[in-house]
Amino acid sequence: MTTAAPTILDILTHTPIWVWAIFALVAYMGYQRTRDRTVHLGRLLLFPLAMIVLAVSGMVNAGLSVLPAILVGLVIGGVSGWLLERDGATRRLAGGKVWLRGEWWSLVQVLAIFGFRYTTTVIGAVNPGLGGDLTFHLATALVSSLLSAMILGRTLARLRVYFASAPVAA
Repeated sequence: MTTAAPTILDILTHTPIWVWAIFALVAYMGYQRTRDRTVHLGRLLLFPLAMIVLAVSGMVNAGLSVLPAILVGLVIGGVSGWLLERDGATRRLAGGKVWLRGEWWSLVQVLAIFGFRYTTTVIGAVNPGLGGDLTFHLATALVSSLLSAMILGRTLARLRVYFASAPVAA
């Protein structure tokens, strides 16, 4: 006896409530970045550090077979993130603070990362046979490392501005 494939409604209604809470938090954090803001340098590094932890844990779980895909994703994503950071979007302020121009790209990035991780988790749950499929692992490693590296690239571009300039008045 075969079972019917789950519908989108089945998937959404069987998603644990804590996942929706994380989605709301991620969406809120991304939306906050649409406005100009001043943050301490440490806070600027918080989200990229979380991305590094997630990326490293993903690499460890994926194994060496996907290392080439991860490296390609890191290079493409890092360069893309660096290039996405606009001139004048970051200013070093006194007291270890950074002024950041509001933009929508951060919201798109965090929603893409959340959506990709959610989708791959659902696909793995619906089709457990993909757990051994190298093509699936290569594709997910490439996209996951690319999305994470974009955030790291943008952060490095911001740090370059911070360390290459003198503080300005707020």
